[in-house]
Amino acid sequence: MCYYLYILTKKGEFMNIGSVIKYYRLKHNLTQSQLADGICSVSHLSKIESNTYTPHEETYEALLLKMGVQLKKELEHQKRLEQQLGRFIDCALHYDLDNLHKIYEELLDEDDYLQSTDLVNQYELYKFRYYVLDLQMDKASAQQKLLEKLKASFTAPELWMSRFFQALYFTTLGQQKEAMDLMYRLDQGLQSIPQKLEGEFYYQKARILIVHDRLELSAYFAERAVRSYEMHHNYIRLLHAQLLLAINYTRRNLSTQAASLYEVVKRNAHLTHQNELYQSVLYNYAELMKSQKQDSQAFELFSELKDVVQPGSYIHKAVIVNLLELKGISEEETVELIEQLRMPGTPKDEEYFKLYSDYYGKREFSQQELLNYKEDKMFPFFKKYGYIKDTKHLSEELAAHYKEQQDWQKAYYYQTQFLESDGD
Repeated sequence: MCYYLYILTKKGEFMNIGSVIKYYRLKHNLTQSQLADGICSVSHLSKIESNTYTPHEETYEALLLKMGVQLKKELEHQKRLEQQLGRFIDCALHYDLDNLHKIYEELLDEDDYLQSTDLVNQYELYKFRYYVLDLQMDKASAQQKLLEKLKASFTAPELWMSRFFQALYFTTLGQQKEAMDLMYRLDQGLQSIPQKLEGEFYYQKARILIVHDRLELSAYFAERAVRSYEMHHNYIRLLHAQLLLAINYTRRNLSTQAASLYEVVKRNAHLTHQNELYQSVLYNYAELMKSQKQDSQAFELFSELKDVVQPGSYIHKAVIVNLLELKGISEEETVELIEQLRMPGTPKDEEYFKLYSDYYGKREFSQQELLNYKEDKMFPFFKKYGYIKDTKHLSEELAAHYKEQQDWQKAYYYQTQFLESDGD
């Protein structure tokens, strides 16, 4: 483990003096012999720079002064960086992405210097969080490897945060099992982290649980996230947590509670110009309307969403699937939308939407042939690749069909598949 020695100045402030001296020495292209000349021995300087020896005040002030560095200004510099890093962390916690990008660029200009300070662990941890938030997954992967090397110097809260951010990294990559395993282990140690981070932990855990259809437990953590964000006046993240709770209510058929929350989040997302969040509200609210057989309201919401999302994106294609299912469009529009479903995407998503495009393209087929296509092609794919909602919907439909046909063996099979997809 690497132990750093800090200097307590007359004002009671700490700084990592050995690393700071080394930083400026290298910046001025000085050898240890050149810097130590007339002040201390080279071996003495080497111990100072490696933070294994605490120098006398006169020694470190003389070393800094030789390089034109004033201790007072140095402390002020570190204080400004500490405040800037604090704002960077707050932006990540409050989902203030515009300012997060700006401060990241400013901190990047100080990267070399930050490596010489006791702020380095927090800085590198939140760089990892930034890369995951900004979906720079190549940089996030490289940063994860760097954090593994720094792990020996982490405090207990820093170690907890590194695991938490790693769980978010896994879930962003779609590695939900790994993310869930880490999240369960993180319950221990939560009491030692800053209170303002609790809401983010509850929110992210609720997100991962809802992916696994663990609805009751997800609602519990989403409600805790809402209370935490309210307490810390974290209003944008509060809207995210409320949306997650509304989705949870939708999946548990609590339609009145869900609709009420969707209206709140929709209005506030619009007022605060949270465009991505607003689109998510529209999509999930439309799905609720569709499930309640309020097709005209659902069609209106999906149509609004189709006009504002990026063509060819996952959500754009998902909107098209819903519009085709609602059957509120002309024959000409149907052909155009089916073609849009075939636009390039990731390999798995391409296959997913191709199945839907082929299904809706079989307009001349009989109802029985369409049902066979769902059973033979769509259902196995959805089940294999973990499309829980699609699997649940189709298994329910197929179970009902085989009950009508009095094919009790198949009806029982699809009924059990429906129940398996229903979570807790």
